[in-house]
Amino acid sequence: MTAHLRQADPMASMPVATPDLEAALDEIAQAIVRQPSGPRRRLSAPRPRVAIVVTAIALLIGGGVAAGAGLFSAHTGIFPSKAETAMGGPGEALDPAAPDFRAVALQVASDIPYPAGYESWREFLIADEIRMDSGSGLVSTGALHGWFAASAFCAWVRSWRDAELAGDNAGAARAAQVVAQVPGWKAVTDEDPHPNPSVRGDGGFMQYTLFGWMLPYRDAVLAGDRGRVEHLLESGYGDKCWTSDPGWRRQLALHRDDWGRLSKAALGAKYGQFLAGGGS
Repeated sequence: MTAHLRQADPMASMPVATPDLEAALDEIAQAIVRQPSGPRRRLSAPRPRVAIVVTAIALLIGGGVAAGAGLFSAHTGIFPSKAETAMGGPGEALDPAAPDFRAVALQVASDIPYPAGYESWREFLIADEIRMDSGSGLVSTGALHGWFAASAFCAWVRSWRDAELAGDNAGAARAAQVVAQVPGWKAVTDEDPHPNPSVRGDGGFMQYTLFGWMLPYRDAVLAGDRGRVEHLLESGYGDKCWTSDPGWRRQLALHRDDWGRLSKAALGAKYGQFLAGGGS
């Protein structure tokens, strides 16, 4: 492996630092400093700004990288700084454009269970991540882990609803047990140690923390309040249970022209009809 890496090294025949490279890196640093501050998470934040540096350096060294294309992996070996972690999540930066991203993503999600019948939600998240970020940025393992937790949580809430409707008391109890546990999963607490549905935001208004939106669902499930659960789902509370559902996302794509101007309340009514029809 060491020999292969040396042969594929695009920097081997050029000095480590040149005036052009140093000037380019200076420009990149200045551009990063000029970036606006503020929340930058998708469930967590969009991608770490370190992706800007990686992309720029790749452009500088040009076609030499192609020689080592067969060695490319989703693992970049890049660990964002503390400031970048606050924006993009903890852990190693992964490349969704790499051919082994799916395998690496499944490894990241190996401790995240999905209920029977909802396994496609895991695959949908991976495919959606590749589609959204391939060739345009990196994603941290911590953020990806958190997205799997959010997706699985919504799947278990839906599984609880399914079991309640079917009169499956054992299935409902199993789903409720998992729903109760999710806010304490490592994938959640790594980014949000103390999920809270009601904290005062920068503007003085109340909002939930990164995973605080989970708690009203959890409380309604544990109370056996299906009406409250369905209200939260239909209203799109927290947004994650709409975006995690591949069947609903397909409906949105099919009706983009018709539903594009609907209010969130009207769209919620459509989602209620979708759930009543069996959903996915």
